[in-house]
Amino acid sequence: MTLLLITTLLFSGLCSLSSCVPRQFHVVKEAKNWTEAQRYCREEFTDLATIDNMREMEMLNSTMNEAGAAHAWIGLKHGSSPKWQWSLADRDRENEEKFRKWNSGLPQGTNKNCTVMKGNGKWHSRSCGADSAFICYDGGNSTHPYVLVVTLNKNWANAQNYCRENHTDLASVRNEAENEKIRKVLGSTHEAWIGLFRDAWEWSDGSTSSFRHWAAREPNYGVSVDGFCTQMHSSGQWNDVGCEHDSNLICYEDKLALVLVRQNKTWKEALQYCREHHVDLVSVTSERIQRWVRGRAKGASSSHVWLGLRHSCNLGFWFWVNGETVCYSNLGPGEKTKPNCQSAGVGAVKSGGDGEGEWVMRPETEEHNFICTTEDQ
Repeated sequence: MTLLLITTLLFSGLCSLSSCVPRQFHVVKEAKNWTEAQRYCREEFTDLATIDNMREMEMLNSTMNEAGAAHAWIGLKHGSSPKWQWSLADRDRENEEKFRKWNSGLPQGTNKNCTVMKGNGKWHSRSCGADSAFICYDGGNSTHPYVLVVTLNKNWANAQNYCRENHTDLASVRNEAENEKIRKVLGSTHEAWIGLFRDAWEWSDGSTSSFRHWAAREPNYGVSVDGFCTQMHSSGQWNDVGCEHDSNLICYEDKLALVLVRQNKTWKEALQYCREHHVDLVSVTSERIQRWVRGRAKGASSSHVWLGLRHSCNLGFWFWVNGETVCYSNLGPGEKTKPNCQSAGVGAVKSGGDGEGEWVMRPETEEHNFICTTEDQ
């Protein structure tokens, strides 16, 4: 087996250092089917590679070519539950999953999986292979971030490629105000593609990343006895392949060091213990850290596990013990309202295998296990 350690490919620079877990990618030049590749990555590292954006994909592809791998498995596999998501996989853009402006209810059927905006601002589902004008989003232009392209009618995938090559991506819509801005840009144009699409592909590590980089006419769902999984080719583009076939693979490794302390302590005692024996109580500032915390919490001997989360009654917001306010959040239903300020509000995650690792407020005098960081986040 030839294992290429991509020691220089650490993606902490793609977001703020305090809110991003540095990742190290590993190209493994050994033939494995997708299930074997997944098992190998989980045993030796963290999981098969998840790719969040175009910059990350291009950097990883360059290193894959340096390794001499013609194709390699990544962590994307076809599932059974199609869902609507945005082409621009930006987890900092809140409310994108919630806001919708469909003309009449949720679109039905399976053959209309891409979205246009009409001149009245309402959305309609369309076959992704149809040609249309399209609206790009340019993240580098804060004054005029939306660009209408009407001279080059393209199908949805080609419109996506054009926007990524010339701007940032197809337009995403977070709220009514943004929808109105895009409607005004649309003007008298009958309709145009936006970045909303539907598919059933799922990442091995549970990531919600909607980033895709399919080659032309892919995925085409050929013949398979074990479902369809994703290969990344030396061109950087992706192809769906039967999961039973052999290929090289790309694993990733999260570099955040966490330790579950299976001792029951109050929140303040847990904070003191972490700072005396490790670094701090864990601050969960990204989805990737949340997945690690959820995994660690499954091994707890208490019903909950303390996090470094606290509520300020004077200022009226949640914050982490590392000094950050709560941007990424996994607070459970009803937990976002202001706590009873007669007692200190501190946060914990439910332990065990059920649920999504939601954060809940608990009295700080309760005694629970806790998670410490063993290096600065």
